[in-house]
Amino acid sequence: MSILLTTEEGWIISHLHYLNDIYKHVQHEQQYKTLQIKETFFKITSPYLRQNQIERLNKIESNNYSSSNRKRKMLHKLPHNILEQNDFVKDASQKILKKAQALKLFKKIAEDNNVESREESKKFFTTFPCTTYKFYGSNTKETPIIAEFQNEKYVFPEYSEFYCYDIRQIQEVFSFSKNFDLILLDPPWWNKSIRRKRKKHHESSYNMMHDKELTKIPVGNLLSSKGIVAVWCTNSSTHLNSILYEIFPNWGVTFMAKWYWLKITQNGEMICNFNEVHGKQPYELLIFGTTDTKLIFKIPDQKIVISVPSAVHSHKPPLTEILKFYLPNHSNCMEIFARYLLPKWTSWGLEVLKFQHSSLYNTIEKEEKSEDNDNYCKS
Repeated sequence: MSILLTTEEGWIISHLHYLNDIYKHVQHEQQYKTLQIKETFFKITSPYLRQNQIERLNKIESNNYSSSNRKRKMLHKLPHNILEQNDFVKDASQKILKKAQALKLFKKIAEDNNVESREESKKFFTTFPCTTYKFYGSNTKETPIIAEFQNEKYVFPEYSEFYCYDIRQIQEVFSFSKNFDLILLDPPWWNKSIRRKRKKHHESSYNMMHDKELTKIPVGNLLSSKGIVAVWCTNSSTHLNSILYEIFPNWGVTFMAKWYWLKITQNGEMICNFNEVHGKQPYELLIFGTTDTKLIFKIPDQKIVISVPSAVHSHKPPLTEILKFYLPNHSNCMEIFARYLLPKWTSWGLEVLKFQHSSLYNTIEKEEKSEDNDNYCKS
């Protein structure tokens, strides 16, 4: 169970627990195995400090941080509405975390500046096997399976379907006969820092898309008549406004709710401070819209989702156990720009198997023999 705590303000969930739960009973050739993802991916014990932040703190402590630098930062103070949003997230999350502390959900873990998780992330980007794109596949079994593709072994959740294609090709590849009750998107937002990273560390960056390109994704044609769409968004006002006033209208979708994903360490601390100036915040946004404003199971507004994040950039937490309460039974769900697979979901993305490689998991045990195994990927 990935939901560790439910409160009026929101939830605390565990990405680690979710992955381990869905891969407890995995078929591989003539046997069953239990897989657990490497815990070092989620061994976030300390708040994140980038090298420039460490240097700045050292300058402040040594009184070498000039008043001109401080004044320059003050000139870029965030707008009032963003500061109010920060205050809301801070207050609501503190209520949730206070209840979690009372229930002793967090165990005191020695801080190590996330050395192990940083190394795991670096190794992930530099050694992960590259797959070609333009393939699709599915696991039609009621149990997860391990299967070989391009001489590598991957794990596929139960009843999962996946397409490794550029989203711009969806009109020519995908059958629009199937409508979805929920479509989740994690767009590769155009970002200056990612553009700089591409020049230095190509393997850990990703291909970005302009907001105008996102409006052309035929989400409206994929949604059911009472469909819900959820879009992960940065704290950029530009991207948020683009969703509300350009992307949603082009999709035929009406805004419904805004949630906040707060990232914490295993000790229950925020991964960074709330900033009053332009810079990294400890949370991201999830924006909901719908094709039917009279939905019976309407998504509530202003909820907080708290979790320990993965050390790998843009590895979003699974929300399936929360969202199922706002969807019809046996709902059809799809993720676009997916980087991992979900049970009973359709996934689309250029990195759709990114976190499915069997080397990312430890084998815990072997059980009884199983029946046949098939080939699940097609080009």
